[in-house]
Amino acid sequence: MLEKDKIWVGAIIGILLPVAIYTIFILGMEMADRYVTTMISEKFQLVLIAVNAIVMRQFMIKRNQDNIGKGILLVTFLGLILHMLKYYTDVL
Repeated sequence: MLEKDKIWVGAIIGILLPVAIYTIFILGMEMADRYVTTMISEKFQLVLIAVNAIVMRQFMIKRNQDNIGKGILLVTFLGLILHMLKYYTDVL
């Protein structure tokens, strides 16, 4: 699947990777009997945006799969816009 240099493959990677990491984070916090506050959640979402950027760089620079990198970049920008709207405006 990763051999195909398609934007939709990058979009799937850009969505699934942060969701998987966030799920593991939430489950880990629950196992440690820690409460996840809005502030912690907000900060961790910014970390996930950075993770997407690192993965995007891996595909675009190291593997020369520009379309997969573009798909990840598209999802990252959409995620960043949604993050900004949710936490820094009254829109969401």
